Amino acid sequence: MTDTRPIAVFGAGGKTGTELLRRALARDIPIRAFEHTVPGPDERVGDFEYIECDVLSDDFAGDLDGCRAVISTLGVAFGPGNAIDPPPLYSDGTRNLLGAMAQAKIDRIAVISAAFVEHQSSVPAWFELTAKPALFNILEQMRAMEAMLSDAQGIKWTAARPGWLLDEPYTGDAVISDERLAEGCFRCRHADLAASLLDFVCEDIWINAKPAIGRPEAEQFESPAAIKAELGID
Repeated sequence: MTDTRPIAVFGAGGKTGTELLRRALARDIPIRAFEHTVPGPDERVGDFEYIECDVLSDDFAGDLDGCRAVISTLGVAFGPGNAIDPPPLYSDGTRNLLGAMAQAKIDRIAVISAAFVEHQSSVPAWFELTAKPALFNILEQMRAMEAMLSDAQGIKWTAARPGWLLDEPYTGDAVISDERLAEGCFRCRHADLAASLLDFVCEDIWINAKPAIGRPEAEQFESPAAIKAELGID
């Protein structure tokens, strides 16, 4: 029987969150959308219920009542300030999500981590040497989040590990592998990540696992110049 209870999506107004809501709308999957600043009517997806929520400071357990699962698409945007002192969305935010889930008696969660939390043979050496050091503090928080999920009792979790995210249209042919990116799959589109997260929860797959998600992309998206331009580094 199809579960008609909504899925709680945090970070619903971000790039991956918005794509996830679009995929859910197309599949007629009910969503309860949580966002730090609720988007205006013209920016919302479908007629989903939007709830304003700060996972670092709000008490939102009651807003999870009736939900079957949580998907966190929360993320820290890269920039000089966040690189030095990122907000604790992955660590404290995930801890607060787990606490609220316990109160609401929800045992399923999927979150976004990153493939780069550990060495990936498919990641170009230049990225390891130039870009990854700039992400150190953010990746440390992701590692803490993954450890927290691993230690949680009675929780079915999935920590998705996308490659370097790319804002391009959905393809449906992302390659999903256990913990490490498949060879040649350095990048991951927001839309493909969103669809994968929805599948993980709706199909109850990749339980207590860290699926890596990526696909081969054109040189214009994978070149050192393109990545460095996105990161704002020389």
